[in-house]
Amino acid sequence: MGAQEDSLKKKEFQKRTNDDIDSFLAKAEFSKTQTNPPKSPPTTSESSQTAVSPAEGPKDAAPQVKLSEETDHDAQIRAARSGRAEAEAYRDVAVLRKKAHALGHKAAKFYHKYKANEAKAQKCSAKAVLFREKAAEHKERAKDSKARTAEYEAELVGAAQGKTDLSPESLRTKIATMERKVAKQEEISRRNESKAAAQTANAAKFKTRGARFLEQNKLLESEATRYAKRADNLEKAGV
Repeated sequence: MGAQEDSLKKKEFQKRTNDDIDSFLAKAEFSKTQTNPPKSPPTTSESSQTAVSPAEGPKDAAPQVKLSEETDHDAQIRAARSGRAEAEAYRDVAVLRKKAHALGHKAAKFYHKYKANEAKAQKCSAKAVLFREKAAEHKERAKDSKARTAEYEAELVGAAQGKTDLSPESLRTKIATMERKVAKQEEISRRNESKAAAQTANAAKFKTRGARFLEQNKLLESEATRYAKRADNLEKAGV
């Protein structure tokens, strides 16, 4: 009997609980319908006005704004590119001018060396001329000494034959003295000729070196002129 009573009590409790839940849900739905009544559908005119009028303005204005922004952006890009091109052109002109000036400076150095070697060659040539003149003078003196030696030899022959009062021994001494002078003058003449030849060789060496420096000068000048012309052409092109 106790178990049956318990089961009956549980069934009654469950039934009352289910009824309370159903009534609670019904009350909640009724309160929602009262607080949020259903809206009536809009008419065709209102829907057309609400759909078209707000959208027409932005649809017309957006492409115009976008187009103006694109044109401004393109103009900025073109200005930046032209500015960069001008800057690069100025830099190229400056680089070309710098190279031209550097090559011109080197060419001037080589020209100075050429002139210095030409001056040295001229000095050596002048010294060679002086040494040759001295050698010629000593040769003349040697000729005079030889002529006097020939006279003393003729007098010596006459003294041997008794045609002159001079003793043969004194004449032989004079002949020996003249021969010594001839040998000395010839030795000095040859030394001066040797010095003249050395100075001529130095002059030729300096002339050869100067010619090499002059060639370098001409090459560098042509390069400097070429770079200067390129810079002028770039400036004329619109820099």
